[in-house]
Amino acid sequence: MNETVEVMDVVAIFYPKYKDRPQIAKVVQKTRHGYSIHWMTGSYSGAWTVAKKRDGRKKVPWVDNIKESDIIYKKISLTSGQKLTNKVVQTLRALYAAKEGDES
Repeated sequence: MNETVEVMDVVAIFYPKYKDRPQIAKVVQKTRHGYSIHWMTGSYSGAWTVAKKRDGRKKVPWVDNIKESDIIYKKISLTSGQKLTNKVVQTLRALYAAKEGDES
């Protein structure tokens, strides 16, 4: 798990607040304190797209900054249909379950 994160990589992030679904984002920039990301929206079985939020009348990508320590899985590859592979789904479920155990 200690490979480096590159711009445009898709990563999984752990936020206890949203533990009911995977938190996946695309890295857009490396910053001094971590990474700038575009959040993605989707589910374990559905397709993933860049999450948008309103900026006045426009919809813009939902950008956030995260620390390296927030990332629990790096280098996620999506299928041609923008879905997670079965192997990634199983790995993420296991990682999130382990993290939940750590939190309580």
